[in-house]
Amino acid sequence: MFGTQATAADPGWLQYVAAFTPLSTLVAAAIAGWIGWRTLAQRREADRRDQWWQRTQWAIDLAMDRDFSRAVVGLIALKHLAGSDLCTPEDYEMLDKIGGAKIDALTLSEKAAEREEQNAPAGHGPATPPSEPGSSERAPSARAELIPVRLESRDEQVFASSAGMAEALREADRLVSFVAPRHSGH
Repeated sequence: MFGTQATAADPGWLQYVAAFTPLSTLVAAAIAGWIGWRTLAQRREADRRDQWWQRTQWAIDLAMDRDFSRAVVGLIALKHLAGSDLCTPEDYEMLDKIGGAKIDALTLSEKAAEREEQNAPAGHGPATPPSEPGSSERAPSARAELIPVRLESRDEQVFASSAGMAEALREADRLVSFVAPRHSGH
């Protein structure tokens, strides 16, 4: 007999199929449930990541603001957001660069102000004594309110012309010090 004729003649195989039907239905339902749960978990994670990114964009905008008090709030928020489990290695690298850019912007603007004071005609402002060649620290200018700020991330000291600028520099340094080891894998 051929295979199809043998199965038609012996209906015993139908009993086996009938016995496994509830089990196969249960397995199919479990697989479908797991797929559904996994889809929801992925969607929830994508939504969390999207919300994290929106908050990060808001904080970046604040951090790069010229108003020191707003910049400090943005930098503190960025450091807090960097502590999230949603932050990827690429995000750490980006936050490191943002903190470094803020430090550069503040210190470069201060250097530009010093150059303007040095180049000002006599009687139009205090002159800044030149810094020693090869010195990594900037010489304090004649302005009375210079505040020294130690940048741990760069292992150098800079001077801020106001308390707000000093605080923005400190927070940018804290951000860089926090994220740098994370994006480099340490």
